[in-house]
Amino acid sequence: MPKLSFLLFALAALYTQQLIAQPPARSSAPSNAASASSPVQQPLPPGGEILDRYIRLGLDSNLALHQRNFDWQKARIGLQRARAQFYPQLALNSQYTLADGGRSIGIPIGDLLNGVYSSLNQLTNSNKFPRVSNESVQFLPNNYQDSKLEVTLPLINTDLLHNKEVSRESITSSQADRDIYRRDLVRSIRQAYYQYLQAGKAADIYLSALTLVKENRRVSEKLVENNMATRETVLRSQSQVSQVESSLIEAGNNVRNAAAYFNFLLNRPLDEPVLVDPTIMTDIPDAPIAGGADATRSHTDVDILLFSREEFTRLSSWQRIQQSNLHWNKNYWVPRLNAFYDVGFQGYGYHFDGSQFYQMAGVQMVWSLFKGNDNKYKIRQAEIDIASVGDQYRQLAQQVSLESTTALNNYSSAAEALHSLSDEVASSREAYRLSEKRFKEGQALQVELIDARSQMTSAEIRYSLGRLAVLNRAADLERVMATYKF
Repeated sequence: MPKLSFLLFALAALYTQQLIAQPPARSSAPSNAASASSPVQQPLPPGGEILDRYIRLGLDSNLALHQRNFDWQKARIGLQRARAQFYPQLALNSQYTLADGGRSIGIPIGDLLNGVYSSLNQLTNSNKFPRVSNESVQFLPNNYQDSKLEVTLPLINTDLLHNKEVSRESITSSQADRDIYRRDLVRSIRQAYYQYLQAGKAADIYLSALTLVKENRRVSEKLVENNMATRETVLRSQSQVSQVESSLIEAGNNVRNAAAYFNFLLNRPLDEPVLVDPTIMTDIPDAPIAGGADATRSHTDVDILLFSREEFTRLSSWQRIQQSNLHWNKNYWVPRLNAFYDVGFQGYGYHFDGSQFYQMAGVQMVWSLFKGNDNKYKIRQAEIDIASVGDQYRQLAQQVSLESTTALNNYSSAAEALHSLSDEVASSREAYRLSEKRFKEGQALQVELIDARSQMTSAEIRYSLGRLAVLNRAADLERVMATYKF
């Protein structure tokens, strides 16, 4: 079983960029019939395959991806802000107050000095010492200003260290989120493009079938004119023409819808023409190439490939954040120490002279001594979060392993089914050719020809859908293995 899995992986890796083979077109289909509903045929743009260019265009212009780029840029700026907190901070603070009323304090200057002044006046026989009144000073300063430049510098602050570590990991997590969506977008663009090609192929099949049923109607009319068939033969032929025309209209609508969705992913006008890459119409070998480089991958190589997915990067970043939280919580006993220096002017009124100038420097310390064991509980919560991340990591590993196994099985099943569908198409075409020949010679009933044509058209549609299934499974496998290189 391991050899079979790796052989399937080789098949997927070698042909993810290729479209599965289609049967050769019937000679009975007109060369200009596909122009109405099939994909627009235009020359290859220089420099690479069309689908690869569309993928790059989608990666550059998709609006949802732009939003994730904004989140990543914000995370990078957040780290710069966290680093800036370690530098000295300079601020200009100015305050001016007007006050009236409020609490006040009485100063009994008159009661203390008037008796002394009266005695002095008697001794000096003069009035040199006048009487003074008691004073009342309000607490709220009136016409008071304080303008200063304040410089602060953190000396010890574990909060700033923790904030910087979390901001750094947020960049990694945001980048992983962006890359996860980029891979999903690549798969969506591939599958939308394959859906568009399949819809165009279905339209071609119905166009070719329409040519056949119209020819059948013409032959039936000739047979009726020569009294070799009854009128119901023509009516039955006309019914087949109407049926195929209805299917062709639906197929044309599917082409337009598929093109609109594809353009939506690329952030283009919905009616923008979609080019066809002719290399996607090439054949593939009947069996995978044995002994190739990819077919001999070891279990270790595949595990490394799977574990390089961005989901693990994001989870590892989250684990480091939880570990930083634990370390931060354990440092609750470390005090926060800041230094400051103030220089400015304060006083009543604005004078800005030596009488109002002042400067002051100092150190501030905040030390949390007791918080009701809250810090111990926070440490326990952080330890539980780390243990939870470990379980999430193991669950993600199992999920990725399941996805890879399922993707390989789906790809193998779709490829095997496609070979069977190819045989069915070849057989139905030969059966129709023989029935048509016998019908024209008058040796077969019309119902036999109609049945043969219906089976041939159905087989070709099923083959087209089978080819689409193989391509979609290849895109799923590329997404699971994370093999697309940005």
